[in-house]
Amino acid sequence: MIEEVIFSLKLIIGCFLGFQWSSILIFLVIEWAMVDFYEMGTHREPENIIDKLMNFIMIMFLGSGYHLYNRFKKFNWITRKLCMLIGLILHGILSILIYYIITIPLELIFL
Repeated sequence: MIEEVIFSLKLIIGCFLGFQWSSILIFLVIEWAMVDFYEMGTHREPENIIDKLMNFIMIMFLGSGYHLYNRFKKFNWITRKLCMLIGLILHGILSILIYYIITIPLELIFL
């Protein structure tokens, strides 16, 4: 029973970190289309619970890519792409480290 819970938790953490990494990759490749999609799918000032829920879902799936895009949008095109590529590589390394930092103690404690 505990093995299935640990496996599911590892899968959820891995999927979340993978979604964030892939959002940076998507913003790197097709930034203008994704920026329009992200801004169309979120509300600047959410008024009700449904708007807040939609903002939460968009941030959970595409939050890192949009955040990095906003940080680098003041640069010209080639510099922005280079910064996004560096951010993609660093985010991938950091995601792998975070995954193992979370999952190794879980396996040692519960398995």
